[in-house]
Amino acid sequence: MQMHRRTFLMTAAMLAPSTVSWAQDASATFHDLLVQYRCPVVDRLQRIYEADGPADDQDRFLIIDFPDRPQDYVQCVFDSRTKMLCEASSGYFYDAPDKPRTYRLLAAAIAALGRLGFSTDDSAGNFRIWFDVANPPDFNTIADFMLKSLHDGYGARADMKLHFNAPFAPHTSSQCIPVS
Repeated sequence: MQMHRRTFLMTAAMLAPSTVSWAQDASATFHDLLVQYRCPVVDRLQRIYEADGPADDQDRFLIIDFPDRPQDYVQCVFDSRTKMLCEASSGYFYDAPDKPRTYRLLAAAIAALGRLGFSTDDSAGNFRIWFDVANPPDFNTIADFMLKSLHDGYGARADMKLHFNAPFAPHTSSQCIPVS
């Protein structure tokens, strides 16, 4: 299967809001999601990237999902210091391999993920996109991409709880915890 390769600079341009009024509402909800979750995502991505040891390469991932909907997720893994693979759940892995498929994303969600550059073929797995990672990495842009994917594809909003799975960064560091 041919995989798409794009740089995060191109993705940043795709994140710009449209002038249509419904898109302005979506832009506002995306902005609120960024305010709530950008720091914890950037923090984890940076710690994952900086983790030492080639034996640990398989654990250089971040999965973001919803506690009450773990079948809806976006996950990214640093394949190396210069490449990253991101996947958006297609529902393909929701059921056991020997069972008929019972969960699929709505066409609008698939189209939204396609506009972000993900493959839209879910016949053999998740939706995928490969990226070149800048040197130094732009963790803000990677975080924005992951959150935009969750926002547009799965309806993530700032008032929703998100769950993080990252072996190298299981908890948010103190830099992202508000001080009262």
